[in-house]
Formats: sequence, structure tokens, C-alpha cells
Amino acid sequence: MEEISLRQIIEIILKGKKSILIITAIFAVVSIIANFFIISPIYEAQVMLRISQSTNNISQQVTEDGATLAGLLGAMSQNGDTSIETYREQIKAPVILQYIREQMNFKGVPLQQISNKISVEDIKNTNLITIKVTDESPDTAAKIANMVSARFTKFITETNQKQAESSGEVLKAQMDKEKKNLDEVSKKLEGFLSKPRGPSELQMELDSKLEQLTNFKTTLAQIKIDESSTAASVGQGKQLLANTPRTLVTKVNLLENDLLADAIRDKTGLRTNEISHINLTTEQINEVYIELSNNVNELDLKLSNLQAERVNTEKAIIGCQKEIETIQTEHAQKQREYDILKQEQDIVKQTYEAYQQKYKESVIKQSIDTGNESIAVVSEALPPVRPIAPRKVFNTAIFMVIGMLLGTFIVVAKEFWYSTDLNITKTIN
Repeated sequence: MEEISLRQIIEIILKGKKSILIITAIFAVVSIIANFFIISPIYEAQVMLRISQSTNNISQQVTEDGATLAGLLGAMSQNGDTSIETYREQIKAPVILQYIREQMNFKGVPLQQISNKISVEDIKNTNLITIKVTDESPDTAAKIANMVSARFTKFITETNQKQAESSGEVLKAQMDKEKKNLDEVSKKLEGFLSKPRGPSELQMELDSKLEQLTNFKTTLAQIKIDESSTAASVGQGKQLLANTPRTLVTKVNLLENDLLADAIRDKTGLRTNEISHINLTTEQINEVYIELSNNVNELDLKLSNLQAERVNTEKAIIGCQKEIETIQTEHAQKQREYDILKQEQDIVKQTYEAYQQKYKESVIKQSIDTGNESIAVVSEALPPVRPIAPRKVFNTAIFMVIGMLLGTFIVVAKEFWYSTDLNITKTIN
């Protein structure tokens, strides 16, 4: 097969330049006619939105102003962080497209066709989103862009309110359930406290018995002191009594008793000098001994009473200690039952209050316009002045290049065809 050199190709192009120019001109004319007279111009309008996270701040503010809540319930009442990507995807939600079709009277127009008119872009490293709408009418493009922006803001509000409403229903049902549990536990606790000899009553009785025991021990200590003192006194008294005579014996001269002396003289006829040597012995009770004996007897009686009182007090202490042990056992058992019921009530109460707080948050969120809180229109769409398509000069240039390449190909192919056909004819001849 004969090879064609670059020189031959250039010579062929120069030889057929007229055909190439004609084909190029045809393509240019077709492009001009199509771009200027056939293809309708396309206009693009855009809206710029700024996305914030104010919905989350609202939820946090409600939580901080209220009681401390269990983190387990947080996900049920908070919307969470909504990313820019999520917002961007929601802009072309079917409900928004349906709204556009109804408002613009696009009857019979598929939602996908309306969706193709809308494009959404987020600006890197910012919280800005641009909504671009293309249409043959600049006014229509601007109107649709602004309608999408407004409906999207309302859509966010409705979505968050539905979520808050759904969470509220779940929270309300669970709150009612916990309220019922709280009533049951409280009733059980009240029934326990209404029974006789409850923990408080037993504690008062125990305190009274402990105080009584303390008094008994104090009394016993004093009795022992008195008993010891009395026993010592009794010992000293008995020793002193042993050394004291019961009676006192005295000797007196008969003459000292005139009456008795006269009586003896009368009866005996003795003279005074004769009876002067007669002595009389008298014995009388010792009053000191009597008094000392009485004191010792009194001390003995007191000692016996103290000993009996000590024994009785010791028995009372032992009995009181047994009663205290019994009361302590009963009190510990009743207190344990009370603590279990009270702890159960506290747990159910905390759970109920947590659900109640979260339910209040969901009610607040249902009334908040989260769309306007989280989305702000930076710039509304205005009817564009110049179309973005078709790009007439660019398209004409592309068509001219295509025509030039096609013309060159046709000229080279035609020349190569004739040259090959001629060589074949010569070979046959």
C-alpha cells in the first residue's frame, strides 16, 4: 500500500481549499441560523441563601434554662445538626417541585422536567447556597427561583414542626405512662407509711428507749456510788457500835441518896455513920449505843434498798437493751422497705420530669418558625438581562472548526480515492 507523505497531504489541502472553505462556510451559516433564529435563548436567575444552625441553639437554650435532663432523651426532641448537603438535597424535594408546578400552572409537566430547570450549589468553606433556575423567559426564571426559596424556607419549618410533633406524641405517651407509674409507686409508699410502727414511729420509739437506757445507766452508776458509800458507813457504824457498851454502870454512896438513906435508917435502925460505908451500884442504858444502833440499822436498811434498787435497775437495763435490739431490727427492716420504695419513687419521678421537660421543648418547637430562623435570603433573584445559552459566537466557532475538519477530510479522502482508483486501472491495463 502506497504511503502518503505530509507534503502530499498539504498539497491536497491547498488544492481543495475552495471545497474546504465552502463546507466551512455552510457549517458557519447553519450555526448562525440555528443560534440566532432557531434555538431559543435560555436565561438563568439565582437566589443566594445563608444557612445557620439556630434551630439547634433554640433547643440548647431551652435545655439550659430548664432542669438537667438525661442525654438519652436528647435525640427525641432535638433536630440535630443539619448539614449544607442535606439542605441542598431538600431544595429539590417533590413537595417543592409540586408547589412550583401548581403555582406556575405547569399542568402536565413532569416534576423531573421542572427539577432539571433547578440546580443547587454550595459555596466552598461557607454556609451559602445558590439556587439557579434556567428558563426561556427571564421573568419566569427569576419568579421560579424566588418561589423555590420561599417554599424551601416554609418546607424546613413544616419538616421540623412535623418532627417535633411526632417526637411530642411519643414523649406525651411515655410521659403519661411514667405519670401512671409514679402514681402507683406513690400510692404504694403512702400505703406503707400509713401502717402502724413505721420507720419514723420506730425511730422515735428507739430514741426514747435509748434515752431511757441512758437514764437507767446514769441511775445505776449513782446507786453504785451510794451503795458503796452506804456500805462503808455501815461498816464504820458496826465497828463503832462494837466498841460502844450497851449499858452504863455507876457506883454512888448511899448517903448521896437522902431519900433512900432515910428509908434504910427507918427500917434497919442503922446510924448514919454505919451506912456511910454502903455503896449503891446502878446500871442504865447507854443512849449513845441506842442512837448508834439506830443509825446502823437505818444504814443497813438503806443499803438493802440500794442493793435491791441496783438489782432492779440492772434488770431494767437488760430488758431495755433487749427491747432496743428488737426495735432496731424492726426499724432496720422497715427502713430498708421504705428506702426501696422511696428510691423507686425518686427514679420514676426523675424519669417523668425528664419526659415532661422534653415534651415542653417539643411543644415550643412546634410553634417556632425554624425555616426563617435557620435560612436567610442573602439576595433575591432578579430577571437576568443576558441569556446564558446559546453561546452564539462560541457555537459558530465550533461549527466552523468542525466544518473545516470535515471539509479537509472530504478533500483528502476524495483525492486518495481517485489516486487509488487510477493506480488500479493502470495495473489492469
